[in-house]
Amino acid sequence: MLARRIKIRTGPSNHIRAAFGGIGAAANLLLGLYFCALGILGLIAAGDLFVPLVPVSPENAAVALLLLGLFAVIASLFAISGGKMLRIPLLVWAVALFLALAAAVFRSDYRFDGIEDFKTHGLLLMGSLVLVYASWVRFKTPPPRRPSY
Repeated sequence: MLARRIKIRTGPSNHIRAAFGGIGAAANLLLGLYFCALGILGLIAAGDLFVPLVPVSPENAAVALLLLGLFAVIASLFAISGGKMLRIPLLVWAVALFLALAAAVFRSDYRFDGIEDFKTHGLLLMGSLVLVYASWVRFKTPPPRRPSY
């Protein structure tokens, strides 16, 4: 007799994981575009741009935001279009963003302006943690198989 093997799939579907990772990559792309826009506006205004979460001087904040935004955009585009090794920069970007937000709390020059500012920073920190998880899921999800003709 021929024995049949039955495969039982457990865990979340690859489609769900791929969609969550893709949404995370798209969110990182939008965040990178936002940073680029802030950097360009700061360069056009030719003034000091004070961003308390970015640990650079106000004179260099526009250039720093522009460079960070460009890195995020390139990393997101690599992660959306490429194979597994091209997804590493997105994971690095998401972890760096989370660590920068977490480190801002412990810097001596950063102050909260009340409980609302603290809640806002907490929500940003939790959102960046979700982006780290989405980037990790995107990194671990295998690339889609292309049909071989």
